[in-house]
Amino acid sequence: MELTAINNPQVKAAAELKQKKYRQQRGLFLAEGLRTVEEAVLSKSVESIFYTAIEDDRTRAVLEEAAAKQIKLYCVSENVMKKIADTETPQGIVAVCRMQSNKLEELFATGKLLLVLDRVGDPGNVGTMLRTADAAGVGGLVLLKGCVDIYAPKTVRSTMGSLFHVPVFAGADEAQFIKAAKRAGYELLVTTLEGADNLYKADLSGRIAFVMGNEANGVTETLLTEADKRVYIPMQGKAESLNVAMAAGIVMFEALRRRLR
Repeated sequence: MELTAINNPQVKAAAELKQKKYRQQRGLFLAEGLRTVEEAVLSKSVESIFYTAIEDDRTRAVLEEAAAKQIKLYCVSENVMKKIADTETPQGIVAVCRMQSNKLEELFATGKLLLVLDRVGDPGNVGTMLRTADAAGVGGLVLLKGCVDIYAPKTVRSTMGSLFHVPVFAGADEAQFIKAAKRAGYELLVTTLEGADNLYKADLSGRIAFVMGNEANGVTETLLTEADKRVYIPMQGKAESLNVAMAAGIVMFEALRRRLR
């Protein structure tokens, strides 16, 4: 049976998740697009899926997998899909997913490299950095207060499914984060031009949390003061700076390169 009414209770509840207040109240968010929904289903974090008419084997396969896991499935009309989806031209499948429930201490307990974002405001940058962290084998992502919402639809889409692979802790207080890092024996590494060492000559061994700052202003003075290491990325051309997501990728993969030697 196809849902065609945009005021249907299930449809209305799903559409509300495009707003942050409803996501926070319910601990749920939307994952839109076939690839992202595939990863969500594999991660066992999906509560329900809304989809339009099945037109391909790949969509049919993910719905069969979801049904086997007793995930609620709702076939909907094009108008209903537009009501739920965040994009102007929906791909025809959206999942309602549960937010991660990690504790900050759990991420530090892994002993792995961590990526920490300080007031990063662009959804695309956050999504790209999470996706890169996934590729580099980073142990987790910490978003300090002031960062864009990791569960906002645009951010989720930009992670390309990596949100379901990498442990995330969002909304950490700066002082809380610093205290937890020190207690777990982590060194804080920040990228800056002030009193910094060349990244390619710096010691990147041990337990390290890479802190990437706001696109315009970098990391806070407190984080600069508390940093155990400061590094800069040497550049040969005339560009004054790098995009924060690009810089984060360089740092993470340099650390990975060292560990693979």
